[in-house]
Amino acid sequence: MTISGGKKFVPFFLAVFLIAPGACSKKIHRVSRPLLGTIINLTFIAEDHEAPGAAEAVFDEIARIEKLMSPYRTGSDIDRLNRLAHQRPVTVSEETFRLVEHSTAISMESGGAFDITFASMARLYKNSEGSFAPPDQGALREALKLVDYRHLLLNPAKKSIFYKHKGVRISLGAIAKGYAVRRGIEMLKSRGITSAIVEEGGDLQVTGTRYGTLWRTGIRHPRENDLMAAFDMRSGESIATSGDYERFTSHGGKKYHHIIDPRTGKPTETFASVSVIADDPVAADAWATALFVMGLDRGMKLLKRRSDLQVVLVGLDGRVHASSSLKKRLKFFKPVKVEWL
Repeated sequence: MTISGGKKFVPFFLAVFLIAPGACSKKIHRVSRPLLGTIINLTFIAEDHEAPGAAEAVFDEIARIEKLMSPYRTGSDIDRLNRLAHQRPVTVSEETFRLVEHSTAISMESGGAFDITFASMARLYKNSEGSFAPPDQGALREALKLVDYRHLLLNPAKKSIFYKHKGVRISLGAIAKGYAVRRGIEMLKSRGITSAIVEEGGDLQVTGTRYGTLWRTGIRHPRENDLMAAFDMRSGESIATSGDYERFTSHGGKKYHHIIDPRTGKPTETFASVSVIADDPVAADAWATALFVMGLDRGMKLLKRRSDLQVVLVGLDGRVHASSSLKKRLKFFKPVKVEWL
């Protein structure tokens, strides 16, 4: 799972755009705003008079989601759960309940590689006044007892959630970005805008095309400050990446990045980056984290069962594994040996 502390993130993806044909009255508009601890980037094709209202509608919707699901917002669903749900079942919104329900299903399918109760021990990884030290092993062992999605009791009829133990905490940081992206696209569509990209902290979804040409996105190289590949995205597709390069620190000669195995409480040593392409940005967001933690062997077994997920996996040794269905759409900028799955 990922450590989240309300910081701004450098996007995992760098979008590649071309200039709009001059003959078309609808222009490409680009608008950005900080929300959900990161930067929301909108790119959409619309008339000039449509653009401001459309952008505000998306930002308002994402601000609403942040107010509802941020663990740092007093009175949010997650704040109320983390304060009260060990005492009694807490009723939450339909949206929050469904995301928690979706999260527990992914936890079960991934064997605990994805687990929103990781927040129960996330505090052990917080920096203190700019310094960092690995968690005390005794404290880590105790905190790990609270990390288990089965500690959550969900009541679908009442939309309530109960924590079995005091000290259990949840965070939707590894899945809520995908939900916000999906809602952003839906808001644009509701205003008649059908060609767009909504990107948040590296998670993005596209709809329509760029004047008849597929939207193109660049996948960042995990070891170089450059793009590794370009990828043509079909309407409705989303993409998300988990990488060990985005947020990390060093201590005692060891690298500590922000993707922690919720089963061990330690940084995952599996991949340099995992990119997941799916029709649902919620699934792409969550499975990018889950597959990063699962590693290559377990991940490949899962992918054989999940035809809805396509991937680009970059190992610590630089080897690339990618779904064979991406062959014609994935363009590497430098010679790379790819093992097609």
